[in-house]
Amino acid sequence: MKEPDWKRWVEDKQLCKRALQAYIKRRALRKPLLTADIYFRKARHNLDFANWLKDKHKDEIPMLFGNDRFYDWCISAYYYAIYHAALSLISARSYSSKSHNATLCATIWFYYHQQKHLEKGDIELIGTAVNKGDIRLIAETKSIRERASYDASANFEFVLVERAKRNAVYFLNKVRDILGIKVV
Repeated sequence: MKEPDWKRWVEDKQLCKRALQAYIKRRALRKPLLTADIYFRKARHNLDFANWLKDKHKDEIPMLFGNDRFYDWCISAYYYAIYHAALSLISARSYSSKSHNATLCATIWFYYHQQKHLEKGDIELIGTAVNKGDIRLIAETKSIRERASYDASANFEFVLVERAKRNAVYFLNKVRDILGIKVV
């Protein structure tokens, strides 16, 4: 089955609406199991874990694992933070999701087309989280390691981690503001 082109959902409101209705009909979107606050706490949990793991790369991971790095796991956790924040958004609109693409579709429909709380760039963050393009980029970087020194590759991976962190922090703050979630 061909993956939906979420960029077309952004450009074509009616296409997005039809996709949303199809996800509801197939029950990929249905009544929420959890509240928006619970999904948002999970997003914060993922953000905290990614930050913790990133910090471990300063001393502990090199001491324990030598030249091995776990930046791909940091990026994954940052992207899951974004994804769970998106789940909190659709939960606030009385839906839960069984599919990353359904989550993205519902988020585009409710918060881009209907309420205009999100911009194209925000949608791209969720799209990246769903597609994990940066993780594939890291895998490609590791596969061509023979052509570059380890330091260059590790620095490149760290740049991706920093970008994923900035994206996650930005998006979680935006979702918190949209939903009016108080930080404890």
